[in-house]
Amino acid sequence: MLAGCASTAPQETPATVAEIEPAVPTEPVAEPEPDYPVANFEKDALFQLLVAEMAGYRGDYGLALKKYMEMASETRDPGVAARATRLASFLKNDDVTLEAAQIWVEVEPDNLDAQRHSANQLIKRGNLEAAMEHMAAIREMGGPSKFDIVAYHSNELDVEDRAGLLAAIERMLQAYPDDAQLRFSQAVLLQQSGRLDEALAIAEELLVDEQKANVVILKVNLVKRLQSNEVAIGYLGQQLASGEDNRRLRVIYARLLFEVDRLDDARQQYEAILQQSPTDGDTLFALALIALEQQDTDMAENYLQLMVRWNRRAGEAHFYLGNIAEQRDDVVTAIREYRQAGQGYEYLPSQARLARLMMDQGLLFDASRYLANERVKYPERHDQLIMVEAQLLSDRGIEDALFALLDNSLEADPENIDLLYFRAMSGERFGSLDILERDLSAIVKIDPNNADAMNALGYTLADKTERYEEALVLIERALVIKPGEAAYIDSLGWVQYRLKNFDEAIIQLRRALFLFNNDEVAAHLGEVLWVNGDQDEARQIWGEALEMAPESDILKRVIELFTP
Repeated sequence: MLAGCASTAPQETPATVAEIEPAVPTEPVAEPEPDYPVANFEKDALFQLLVAEMAGYRGDYGLALKKYMEMASETRDPGVAARATRLASFLKNDDVTLEAAQIWVEVEPDNLDAQRHSANQLIKRGNLEAAMEHMAAIREMGGPSKFDIVAYHSNELDVEDRAGLLAAIERMLQAYPDDAQLRFSQAVLLQQSGRLDEALAIAEELLVDEQKANVVILKVNLVKRLQSNEVAIGYLGQQLASGEDNRRLRVIYARLLFEVDRLDDARQQYEAILQQSPTDGDTLFALALIALEQQDTDMAENYLQLMVRWNRRAGEAHFYLGNIAEQRDDVVTAIREYRQAGQGYEYLPSQARLARLMMDQGLLFDASRYLANERVKYPERHDQLIMVEAQLLSDRGIEDALFALLDNSLEADPENIDLLYFRAMSGERFGSLDILERDLSAIVKIDPNNADAMNALGYTLADKTERYEEALVLIERALVIKPGEAAYIDSLGWVQYRLKNFDEAIIQLRRALFLFNNDEVAAHLGEVLWVNGDQDEARQIWGEALEMAPESDILKRVIELFTP
């Protein structure tokens, strides 16, 4: 029993060291290790270690870990630290695992397991620069360093941390200039930093020695950004033609073909993948989407049914099967399929379509009751399902039921900003500006930095009332919070127009149109230009906007208002 607390634990040889991810023991207490000299512990420390050991045998792992950690900190004994590290890892207590592993590394820096546990925990935390130090130590001892794992965890780093990690890798490359994993990680970080040409040069160098799939994929991504999808497709096609049939590369190849609308070619690639993995849900789904794009609903249905049969992304399959049934005007089948959609991203669209179908059949009460039952079944979806029902009622102009739903929901949750905002916009839609003002004002009171509510209220006051000074204050407050927001700048230009400050209005509206070239901003700018006497430019602005949005109601209204 005391062997687990020895001051020197036997090291694994490099040949037995696993990957960076530490092995999880099948039992919470390590197997007995060979005899070796044991440490002399103080009487109290020895007693605490006995408590830890007995707690472990009784299954009280929380107490065992607590005692081991206390003793690891107090005795600084590598055997105790190792015991604490392994037990914490088994219990998936990452914080304690890191703390124990760091003690272990400090007192026994030449232990591969200690370095491995520390590297793993630091990678989990995103502290990749510190993890690299432990990985370098692993390499020095002859273990597998796995430097390339850094590349796969670096995408979420901010600019400063990425620069620090890149500098650490470049320093390490001075010691290991030929390490392909380090070079790969360097290339990935350069890519993430926007230094694409440098990253591509490294990828090309690495590919001279070995055509590794991860480097090929890096080059494909770089070529896409530096040149084009077609060039990347050509390169990847050559790789597949000249080398072994690598599934990862073929999947990326098929996806690229789909992106450039070469659907027949993409289908052929996915069919080849499917021959190797007939039950693969991703491949079946891709083939179903291609069939839908090509309007071959029968083929799409076959692939989707296979997904259901093999229980591969079945929820998504039911959603698309519901779509197909809708296209065929088979309402009963569509509703049945939507009811079976999963809890993933397809859940809310499925509920919205299902309730819409019921409402279209005149079953308003049934649709409302169905959504209410879903809210009881999935309370975490409550607010989203309220919004689904509210949007459906709003789209159909069922004003009384809409406001009854929103009023009841807000009575139970009066500070729900999303519901307040929707009720405010519904008030505007149905001509109740008092509701809009009340709810937007409530949002600003709840959240004084809610710039969207300030802008929406300010714009409405400028557009629908003569309370222009109030509107200006609100919009300017919103712009202090989000100074570059095009919609707010458009509102500022509009209120200046209402105040008859035409020159200032034109300046702000030109700026808004530059930031966000859309039909509403163009309609506003054209109107101000026309009123200010520049009818030719107004016509030009409206004409260009109509080319981009020929069905725009706001453009049609303003053009009809001002032009003969």
